[in-house]
Amino acid sequence: MSLAIPGTDDRAALADVVGRVVRLDLTAVVRLRDAGGRVVLWAGTPFEVLVTAEAPGSVTPADVTVTASDLLAALSVVDAPEVDPGSPVDDRWRGDLPGDGPWRPVGSIPASEVDAVVARSGASTLDETAWEGGGVRVPARCLVAVAGMGWPEDTATLAVAVSGDEGWLRVEVGGASIVRRRRPRLAVLV
Repeated sequence: MSLAIPGTDDRAALADVVGRVVRLDLTAVVRLRDAGGRVVLWAGTPFEVLVTAEAPGSVTPADVTVTASDLLAALSVVDAPEVDPGSPVDDRWRGDLPGDGPWRPVGSIPASEVDAVVARSGASTLDETAWEGGGVRVPARCLVAVAGMGWPEDTATLAVAVSGDEGWLRVEVGGASIVRRRRPRLAVLV
C-alpha cells in the first residue's frame, strides 16, 4: 500500500485533519480514495457526520480504509512524499459516501453562530435545525461536529452546499468539510 502526497503543506494539512479525528475517537478509521490526481480522505465522527479533506496525490489501492492512528503516524512521523498509510481495515468502514458530482452552494453560516449552537445543544437537540437557507436545513449535530473538530479557527463564514442529487449536505470549514446525508436511507429487507 502506498499514499503519495508530494506537497509538504498538503501532508501537514491532512495530518491536521486526521489528528482532529483521532482526538475525537482513538479507534476511528479513515477511508482514502484516489480521485485522479487527488486523494480524498473520509472519516466518521462520534456526531454521526463525516469529515472529509483532499490533497493532490494518489493512493494505492485506489479505495482503502486504514486506522486513523496509523495514518496519523505515517503523515506526522515519516517526512517523505510517499508513506505506508497502515494495514487495510476495509471491513470496518460503515456507510456510503456522496457521489463525485457537483455541489450547489446554498448559503453561509457566520462562525460566531457555531459557539452559540454548541452552547444550547445537548444530546436530545442534535437533530434540531441550527441553520436554514436555500431550502436546506443544517442540523445542530453538524455544527457541534465542526466545533468538536476544533473549527473554525478564525472568524470566517462556513459555506453550506448540497450535492447535485440533493441527498447530502456539506458544511465547508477551510480545507475540510463536514458531510451528512440529508435524508435517512431506507433499509431493504430481503
